[in-house]
Amino acid sequence: MNTHLSVNQLWDLAQTLSTDNRRWLADKLYQSVKAEEKEHLTPYTMEELNARIDEFEAELESGEQGYSLEEFDNRMRNKYRW
Repeated sequence: MNTHLSVNQLWDLAQTLSTDNRRWLADKLYQSVKAEEKEHLTPYTMEELNARIDEFEAELESGEQGYSLEEFDNRMRNKYRW
């Protein structure tokens, strides 16, 4: 017996449920996704954050990152035409 459903088949099946059951299913799916996301999120340590800041500041000083005020102004004027 094939127990694998395509996403479209699953959607069609969900449409046969009552509104309350679809809401329950949506809540369960949302909770499941949030729980998985939480497992994969690892907060940065203070050392990692400080290292990233130091790296960015070094890139700014060397000109690798960022724009001068004039470059920024030109980009904004061209993008938004003001």
